Amino acid sequence: MQMTKKWKTDWELQTISFEQLWLVIQRVVTKQLDHLDFDEVTLESSFTEDYEADSVDIVAMLLYLEEMFKNASPTTRTVVPTDKLGKILLVEDLFDVIYEVLLGIELKMEVVTKIRPDFDVLEKRDKVGHLYPKE
Repeated sequence: MQMTKKWKTDWELQTISFEQLWLVIQRVVTKQLDHLDFDEVTLESSFTEDYEADSVDIVAMLLYLEEMFKNASPTTRTVVPTDKLGKILLVEDLFDVIYEVLLGIELKMEVVTKIRPDFDVLEKRDKVGHLYPKE
């Protein structure tokens, strides 16, 4: 059963565009799956079949997203739900999860303020799954 993706027909986020959020997803996917190039990341791609990713990779991407958006709202802590982990099969499923999280944050804002992903956090983190530093 596929998750319903409201953003495909009705973009409700006010403070971040599809293109901006898509850039975030591409950066997160290529951070964890470093064998991929940016242009290889498509919404329709399957994590397991197309990218040979596993559940550790998916969890890592969720953690990256949570950290990138941890300061999205001055009043609400950003928490990416891990209960949807088993439903994240395609890149668009990952996109949908963060879309819904950000939409929930916007709806709780008394004054809507711009949501900005923190790309520096992503760059500073080591890839999840690396046990030893690169030599």
